[in-house]
Amino acid sequence: MSDSPNHTNMAAVMAQLRMPEGCSLRRKETFDYVTPGYAYSVELFQNADDTWYAIAVPQDSERLVVYGSSVLPSAQHALQALVDKIRREGMDQLFGDPTPPAVEDESTEEAEDEEGLIADDEDK
Repeated sequence: MSDSPNHTNMAAVMAQLRMPEGCSLRRKETFDYVTPGYAYSVELFQNADDTWYAIAVPQDSERLVVYGSSVLPSAQHALQALVDKIRREGMDQLFGDPTPPAVEDESTEEAEDEEGLIADDEDK
């Protein structure tokens, strides 16, 4: 087993650090959570006391909604709480399907005008 941060108990490492008064160190990992309608940028935080919390924001959206978990005893609990919250209160629940309505092509409108399907004010 390697001694990389992914294989080391980072809470134990952080607990052994001599930190200046009032300072703290927090570990952060990033993920992408993809649903059928939206993708979210997820950040998972580990505190020095080995507690965890997660936050997420939607990607590629004009609306900013921040989702977050409580501070929980494990990464699994924090991520699961976040996924459950997005399932209950996600962008699709708040704002519906992200697919924009179809925009009618101008060339279609011109063709309909030429065929006399759309009356102009002058024809009245």
